[in-house]
Amino acid sequence: MKKTMKKRNEKAEWRIKRRIGWGNECGTEWENEWEGLLKQALMPAEEPAARLNQTILDRADERYRREQSGDRNGDWSGDRRGGKRRFPAGLAVAAILCMCSITAYGAWHYLTPGELAERMGDDALADAFRSEGALQINEVQSYGGYDVTLLGIVSGEGLSKFQRLGDGELCLDRSYAAVAIACSDGAAMPDDSDGAYRASEFFVSPLIGGYSPVMYNAATMHGGYCEAVVDNVLYRLVECDNVELFADHDLYLCVSDSPFYRAEAYHYDRATGKISRNAEYAGLNALFELPIDVARANPQKAAEYLANLGIREKEISQEKLHPETYTGVGIQIVDSETGALVANAALQYVGNPYQWGGNSLTDGTDCSGFTESVFAQFGVSLAHSAARQRQQGSEVDGLENAREGDLLFYDNPSHVAIYLGDGFIVHAYPGEGICVSEADFDEITAIRRVIEGE
Repeated sequence: MKKTMKKRNEKAEWRIKRRIGWGNECGTEWENEWEGLLKQALMPAEEPAARLNQTILDRADERYRREQSGDRNGDWSGDRRGGKRRFPAGLAVAAILCMCSITAYGAWHYLTPGELAERMGDDALADAFRSEGALQINEVQSYGGYDVTLLGIVSGEGLSKFQRLGDGELCLDRSYAAVAIACSDGAAMPDDSDGAYRASEFFVSPLIGGYSPVMYNAATMHGGYCEAVVDNVLYRLVECDNVELFADHDLYLCVSDSPFYRAEAYHYDRATGKISRNAEYAGLNALFELPIDVARANPQKAAEYLANLGIREKEISQEKLHPETYTGVGIQIVDSETGALVANAALQYVGNPYQWGGNSLTDGTDCSGFTESVFAQFGVSLAHSAARQRQQGSEVDGLENAREGDLLFYDNPSHVAIYLGDGFIVHAYPGEGICVSEADFDEITAIRRVIEGE
């Protein structure tokens, strides 16, 4: 919370208490109780709260002037003390709370985006969050047992001192969003030292109206995040390629209780391009609209970005993604070939979860983390990137020439899998976890052999 806003609200709080006569006539216990509620009502840092505060002050001024002039017309009802009417303190505070709760702005006790960036060791990003170009939002949504606060968002080039690689190149033009997640019942959010930490998976990502959220989200737009638990609240700082380029579209930020975008938690209307919450979804599926100025859009640059991203929006074969013909009995090993050993080893982890950005074969991994970790068991070093793995090893001409242990690549979006032979693959797939599928569930765009001598 900015110091200037805090001082202004503290001053407003004192002025209201003085003008409506709240104080000496009331017991200390009652005063302390309402003072805490009043502070929560006054502390939001956004302009709507400031306007509401001013409305209250104006009414209090009018009341004070009427008291002094003896004008009783239109006066607030109340008891008489010493021949003067007094505005009931309980009604005053109730009115203030009611008026200030009209908006969804709040979270005065949370870290600001700048403070969060500082805690993450990124002073440059902290300065960016405090700049005029940043949006301080502080909107709260509550679903699935969680209170989620979108604290703010900022976009631009070179805002962070930490640079991220995407497809082997530095990603400089980025959007950064700060989010706070708390349990609605007041329970503490588990931190990374808690055994329940992994059980609390969240996916936080900007989304673009008019583009399928399954295809276009932080995971496909070179995203990443860091997080920390402070005072029982989970703070996440998420980043991805700059979404302001698409400011002439509806822009959103989703927060769901899943390791990747969960299609059943939201509705995407292909006809209108609108994205909305699925009200029947039982878990967390917050969806914020990002109030980014349409003047910041850059359609030409956005088109170039999409072309470079190379995502093809098309439906994959769900039947081949979940084949019933695979028996799961394992791969026949011939002459102890390393590729077949790799394939057999990979099958041991079928059923384990998908985790965007992860590389744990048991707790959660994404597609390239899966291949990286499996091949590491056989002394083969792979990059944690499907695009970079596509540059490793040697090319294989066609599926008919592929062997067990070869890497198969797809562009829906960038994806990698391990070939099992007989037309099957094993891979870590969003929403499915580590699973076996038919190799042609999607169009194969490259095959690479990374095991020397095979």
